[in-house]
Amino acid sequence: MAKSALSKHKASDMVKWVITFLLLLGLIATTVTLFVKLDRQTTVTEIGAEAYVIGTLDDEGAKADGDTSIVTRNAVTTDGLKVEIADDADVTYTIYFYGSEDEFISKTDALTEDFDGSAIPENAETAKVVITPTADEDGKVDLTEVLGYAGQVTVTVNR
Repeated sequence: MAKSALSKHKASDMVKWVITFLLLLGLIATTVTLFVKLDRQTTVTEIGAEAYVIGTLDDEGAKADGDTSIVTRNAVTTDGLKVEIADDADVTYTIYFYGSEDEFISKTDALTEDFDGSAIPENAETAKVVITPTADEDGKVDLTEVLGYAGQVTVTVNR
């Protein structure tokens, strides 16, 4: 009888260890999943040269006729918006900010320094970037110059 009680006690201990192991394994899996999800949220995306078209925006943030600058084809999120300009850049850039329903809010002056995102208007959801050359020979941007001008300005946002 003592042997039977001892084997029941050992079996009970084994069940407790298996349950503890499974709970620990579940906790580890949950932690890893949480870190992966958080890492995906803070990944930044660089806006490439293919995102620009020849054109400009007026003082109200609407498309305007003109071939003296390039503008992002689509608005980008303001979440994590940062703009870096090359040291030897021969361009300036202006950021136009829009609300949740694509209504124009404001724009920056022509910038020649990096933009760290601290001056984004509180209610801005999206933005468009206009890059204007300062030393273009003919004063007009053509298709072959888009990559060169866009490459002087690096726009990044959170994905």
